[in-house]
Amino acid sequence: RQEEEKLRLSEERFRLMVDSVQDYAIFMLDPEGRVATWNSGAQRIKGYTAQEIIGAHFSKFYPEEALEQDWPAEELRRATAEGRFEDEGWRFRKDGTTFWANVVFTALHDETGALRGFAKVTRDLTQRRDSEESTRRLMQAEAARKAAEANAQQLQEAREQERRQREQLEVTLRSIGDAQLDRDRAGVLPHGA
Repeated sequence: RQEEEKLRLSEERFRLMVDSVQDYAIFMLDPEGRVATWNSGAQRIKGYTAQEIIGAHFSKFYPEEALEQDWPAEELRRATAEGRFEDEGWRFRKDGTTFWANVVFTALHDETGALRGFAKVTRDLTQRRDSEESTRRLMQAEAARKAAEANAQQLQEAREQERRQREQLEVTLRSIGDAQLDRDRAGVLPHGA
């Protein structure tokens, strides 16, 4: 009786801990992929109450392209085969808005090895992804700015080189003109010219 009470208290504490987590959607799926449990983090992230979602197939969180590729079933196949599967991609909330999710599936087996379902943990990484995308765009803009500055510098150097060559050409042409004026009557250049 005492061992049963310890087990009951342990399970109660575990449920309390999981249900109190707000930053992660933590829930279980049955072996076919239907939602079996739902924590408050799942409700906060996905928008469904436990009463609305328990019994529904988890594929309702996926965009049409993923459904066309049968991606939800593939995730379960991989989690079953490998014991665990992790993925990132777009997911839907109840209100139809999307968010960038990191999802981890863990296959759950009983003591006989039979598949009992899956634990699924989902994190909303939209802000991190947006931040990384902004950083990437800023780095691209900075690289483009530096390339433009380098091109402008090269253009300036090329113009300066062209200006010096013109000056040299003008000096050479004047010298030739001066030399022709200095020719003697026989058309021979004066000595030393």
